[in-house]
Amino acid sequence: MKRVAAGSVRHLAAGTVLLGVSLVICGSGCRKEPPRTPDANAPAGGQTSQSVAASDIATPQPDKVVVTVNGIPIMESQVKRRVAVRYKPQLDKLTAQSPQFAAQWEKEAMQLAMNQLVIEQLLEKEAKQAGIEVTEEQLIAEITRQLAAENPPVTFEQYKKMIEDQGIDFAAWKEYYVRNMTYTKFLEARVGDDTEVTEEDAQKYYDGHPEDFKVPEQVQASHILISTESTDPNADPNQVKAQAREKAETLLKQVKEGADFATLAKENSADHYSAIQGGELPPFGRGDMVPPFENAAFTLKVGEISDLVETQYGYHIIKVAEHTDPNTVTFAAAKDRIVENLKVQKMQEAFSNYIESLRQKAAIAYASGDMMPMRPPVAAPQADANQAQTTPEPAVPPAEPNNRG
Repeated sequence: MKRVAAGSVRHLAAGTVLLGVSLVICGSGCRKEPPRTPDANAPAGGQTSQSVAASDIATPQPDKVVVTVNGIPIMESQVKRRVAVRYKPQLDKLTAQSPQFAAQWEKEAMQLAMNQLVIEQLLEKEAKQAGIEVTEEQLIAEITRQLAAENPPVTFEQYKKMIEDQGIDFAAWKEYYVRNMTYTKFLEARVGDDTEVTEEDAQKYYDGHPEDFKVPEQVQASHILISTESTDPNADPNQVKAQAREKAETLLKQVKEGADFATLAKENSADHYSAIQGGELPPFGRGDMVPPFENAAFTLKVGEISDLVETQYGYHIIKVAEHTDPNTVTFAAAKDRIVENLKVQKMQEAFSNYIESLRQKAAIAYASGDMMPMRPPVAAPQADANQAQTTPEPAVPPAEPNNRG
């Protein structure tokens, strides 16, 4: 269970789906990145981030069945579409940095996506027979409710922009999560009676895991990031870096002269997740950020603004809003969240057992002839858009400026 810190750890009620976390099918994405979710029913032909030769466009490759579930085929194009939509930002970045590693990463993502589609197919018939249905309006209402609970709050339109800014089709994203939330609702109705947690259970966990409730020294800060990365592979890295520094110095001068920090962050920061919130980051402790960023943030006094701080992501301007000493969360403050997380853990096990029972009864045939390892869905307790992923995913480099996995 993730360490509980009031005001610094966001959580997801066991009965919901949101943001980078999907209770049933997929894990979250990496820190400061919105979900990359595909539409399994969209028209075929979605491309991955790999470059496409003109000959490939002129002569489309024939689609093929990669797996059948109870006689229903899952096509290679569906798997590619799942990967392309859900992982596009990571693949684009990795392809620019290391095409060989990107190809390996994409292969892992293809395997995961195929397993996700198999699980979806197993649940589709069951959910329909149970009369479980979720509308787009219900999904949006749930997203809006949980976004409002973020610290700081995020509007639905801001979140929509975060997704679209990464080249993801928001209509496909919504359709995918409507399906996803439907499966979650079905599974909760199916196994809900087996997931009750008492206050005594929570007290036992609290007493047995004291380290989970120790909150380290933390800083709440905002930043403006001017990236030194270029999307142009032919660009001169030294020139790109020089231009980034010049822009950062100009912004620093404006901030020092009294310009509104939040406005400049929204208009200029390359950290899109924090930019829409005026550069504000969730509270972080020592070891959470890359060293130059951490050293500057923990050295500054509340209200102070740093000089330029250089990291592997670019140049940062940091403003500290709060600095708190180490403390321990009381049981009274942590109880509801512990109960919630323990319930989610029970749901994970119940979900996995139920889906495994469906798999055992199903006729699943992979075109390769090899049974691929099934990765059962994980009910994730965190709905933080910055939260580390909870389902096995392809490895991906950390996002700026945080170096958490």
